[in-house]
Amino acid sequence: MGTPHHRHDNADQYDVARRRAEAIALVNSGLTQFQVAEQLMDKYPHYRKGDGTPAQNRVAEDISRALAYQRSELNQNLEEMIQLGNLRLQAMRRIVFGVIARPHYVLFQGQFVIDEEGNKVRDDGPILSGIDRLTRIEERWAKLNGADAGQELKIALERRADLEATVVTEAILAGFDAIEMDPGTRQRALEAAQARMATIEAELDAPS
Repeated sequence: MGTPHHRHDNADQYDVARRRAEAIALVNSGLTQFQVAEQLMDKYPHYRKGDGTPAQNRVAEDISRALAYQRSELNQNLEEMIQLGNLRLQAMRRIVFGVIARPHYVLFQGQFVIDEEGNKVRDDGPILSGIDRLTRIEERWAKLNGADAGQELKIALERRADLEATVVTEAILAGFDAIEMDPGTRQRALEAAQARMATIEAELDAPS
């Protein structure tokens, strides 16, 4: 049975996850981060500044941290899939090695073929077939664990990062449009927002 402190921590984590999910849903529906903070600050005081105005920077932080958490979950799921795949391939290896190690003899019409010295003629077919199957297993292992797997993961994460950056940037630009910001001020604000996102990302990646 968990302690009261543990239950309290779980409740806090649930509230944070729910708050972030609602913020992301509203941003995806087309609201700016300021509008999200304004709409949710009564329900979630986290989105209210000390002076009572909407804290849109906290919405940005929540979205960034939620995306970082999703990336972490993705990496963990991939690692688990790789480990399960390795276990299956290892079981296949054992079966193939067992087939290769067993003696195999040539049969003709249900009878063993005997050589001139009275010995059963060895059948190399199952062994060669086992070696071929083993080669295919090793190729699969290389794809799962080797350079191919790393490259595919890198491409997947780069595409996800590009998508996340696009979503956040579009949300920021939508906010600029909502307050009719002039181009020069918009550019400076966008650069400041990008710098802030980079800072948040570095904080998230830093070891705790």
